[in-house]
Amino acid sequence: MFPKIGENVTLKCGSNNIKNSIVSWKINHKELPGQAKILENGDLLITSFNSSAAGVYVCDLAAANGYVEHAPLAEFELKPKSIPGSLIGVKVIPSTVLMLITWRKIENNDESSVKNITIRYRIIDDRNSRDDWNVLQVNPSKMFKDIYSLRPNTLYKIQIWASNEIGDGAKTELTTKTLNDMTESELEKHLLEGIDTFDTRAWTFAVIVIMSTFSIFVIALCCLFVKDPRVQKRLENSDDVERIELIPNITINPGYCET
Repeated sequence: MFPKIGENVTLKCGSNNIKNSIVSWKINHKELPGQAKILENGDLLITSFNSSAAGVYVCDLAAANGYVEHAPLAEFELKPKSIPGSLIGVKVIPSTVLMLITWRKIENNDESSVKNITIRYRIIDDRNSRDDWNVLQVNPSKMFKDIYSLRPNTLYKIQIWASNEIGDGAKTELTTKTLNDMTESELEKHLLEGIDTFDTRAWTFAVIVIMSTFSIFVIALCCLFVKDPRVQKRLENSDDVERIELIPNITINPGYCET
């Protein structure tokens, strides 16, 4: 059990019908601390729990009646719920405009639930205020966090810690510097890297393959267009229309001749 510092704790000893006159409570096989009191029903009340009251509590009915080989009726281990420890294995991997922060676990975590992990960072610069922090909240189930929109070639101070309902744990502080932003000459150098050893034959072969594929596609499309029955029907209909237009001209003007 993990009670809070200052709260009252009640430990039950078996059945509610047990009287306090036949119940014996011990802590670590020693006498109870001053704030512990056995109630009439045999339960143990610990008022204002603190670290001095932490330990293993045993309720034994046999001890009050002279029986040695009797199993304890109840046993409890009390540990004070405390703030989380510091994060272990914190690493910062900087880039030009972002950084990755990773960690492994929380030190001396007493199984009390961690509410969140806080990361704050700021630029190390005399012109900026010391309280000018950027704060991020991270889910405690995660083991990493990316930070974006940073300045290249800039020194940053980073603090990270875990928190629970009791308070904030120990802070881990680091400093890191983002990488330089590439200049135009460096970028051109990277883009043209390997141009001297580039084989133009491979590029020519690729162009020929693409053009051949495109030509075959165009020819196949034309063949499908010509063989389409709808196209053939349209051509036949256009010939019939021309013949129908010629009949009135020949009837009205016998000397009409199509030119």
